[in-house]
Amino acid sequence: MDLEACKRACVEFGFYTRLVAVALPLEFAPLKPEHESEYLQLGQSEGGFSAPWEVFYGKDREDIIFKALSEIYQKLERIERYLHEQDRVYLPLEGVGVIGVLGHGILGVKSVGLKEGELYYMRTKLPKTPYKRLGFVARAFTPMLLSVERMHANDIKEWDSHIAQSELESLNERKAMHGLEL
Repeated sequence: MDLEACKRACVEFGFYTRLVAVALPLEFAPLKPEHESEYLQLGQSEGGFSAPWEVFYGKDREDIIFKALSEIYQKLERIERYLHEQDRVYLPLEGVGVIGVLGHGILGVKSVGLKEGELYYMRTKLPKTPYKRLGFVARAFTPMLLSVERMHANDIKEWDSHIAQSELESLNERKAMHGLEL
């Protein structure tokens, strides 16, 4: 996807955000009432106990034990989420594609021919959390660009974090190309 053309289209439609090139899997379909229950379920699937173990660290030698236990717990939680993801049955969605451009509240989809103004229910995965699918509702404002209309708060944080990480990687690549120190 042409990043500069996407930026111009976003500005033309009143969306002022930085965009980054990505390649994320996407499933989508025109929004239907039956998508609502899955959307709500995906938002609640965070689950698990996520206490900040660091608050239990003391100045005694138990520090090492607490740190080791917390790391083991985090790894087990990731495995559990991954297994849960494998067993979960999702609603079939009509279309598949690739997200080629990502911005805060914006996504660009490679050549799927969306209908302008139509709402779509979408699912994707971020590389950092392969055990979790993000469900959201987006409205097409061009045949390839959409604005996110509904997304769970935790998913927004992960989405924005992925954008920031992609921006940093892009900057580091440009610096390396020009021989600048990282």
